[in-house]
Amino acid sequence: MTGLEPDELRRRLAEAVEPLQTSPDAYARIRAGALRRRRMRVPAAAFGGLALAGVIGVAYVVSEPRDSTTLVEPAAPPLTQTAGATAARTPTSSAAHGGGGGGGPVRGTITAQPSSLSTSPVTEISPLPSPSATAGRPSVSPSNINSPPLPQPVSRPAKKGDVDGDGTDDTTQLSGNTLMVTLSRFGPATLALSEVVSPPTISIIDIDADGYGELIVQTAGNADTRTFTVIKLIAARQLRQVSGSPLPLSAGLSGTHGDGFTCDGPTPGTVVVATGNATGNAASDRTYSVTYTTWRLSGESFQAVGSPTSSTVDLNTTASPFTAGCGV
Repeated sequence: MTGLEPDELRRRLAEAVEPLQTSPDAYARIRAGALRRRRMRVPAAAFGGLALAGVIGVAYVVSEPRDSTTLVEPAAPPLTQTAGATAARTPTSSAAHGGGGGGGPVRGTITAQPSSLSTSPVTEISPLPSPSATAGRPSVSPSNINSPPLPQPVSRPAKKGDVDGDGTDDTTQLSGNTLMVTLSRFGPATLALSEVVSPPTISIIDIDADGYGELIVQTAGNADTRTFTVIKLIAARQLRQVSGSPLPLSAGLSGTHGDGFTCDGPTPGTVVVATGNATGNAASDRTYSVTYTTWRLSGESFQAVGSPTSSTVDLNTTASPFTAGCGV
């Protein structure tokens, strides 16, 4: 390699590096560039934050676990009728898809079955209400809706005439076949009866000794016998007619047969029902074979207590058991 002469080397260096020259507006240009970069920094940071939030949102949606009980069903296809097929709509409850409680809506699904007919009618089967949902449902009046539970009674048993257990007499009134009880603690309560005599014969006595008096109401009667029903307060302003044996309670003599009831039996909180038949066929025969059955009111029905007992009663010398007791 041939070395350069000093003059040649100096010439080439002068050509490669020109001497620096100062500019009067250099400082202003440098400051303007710094301000421009500072202004660009804020929008860039905001844009970067929005982009990061979007990425986080997408990642959450993608990674979120799905609820296994969530049911997503496609829209039902339009019902078409073609030759050689019969379309039937059958109800499908939400319970079949993993729903809980059985209270969801009933949906229809379409199934096709082969048929030899060229044209087939479309049959839609409507869901029927469950028999258990309507069987045994008691009828209530408007005053029986949304009634709060009963508070504690002031005494057990309740005093005669006290239905709501506050120690104060309650009054009754009959309008047609609707019985209205004015409760001193809750206000009026009503109950529609299928039959009742007018003017009414009503007794209020605590049959089951729970602190709330029951109403014994005469529903029918003639010159020989009378029949009675029992009505119980089960919630504030909610009356319910007791059903089942031994109701209706009967009292009186009809030919050679007699019925009666009393709340003054040997077991407190019970009703003793007497049923008897004359031992002879003559109308003047006053001797009866009587069967006594003790019943306890439990909730809204009566339960037999022990075994029935029997005795022979001579109405010429003994008080008749064929009368209405319990304060009637």
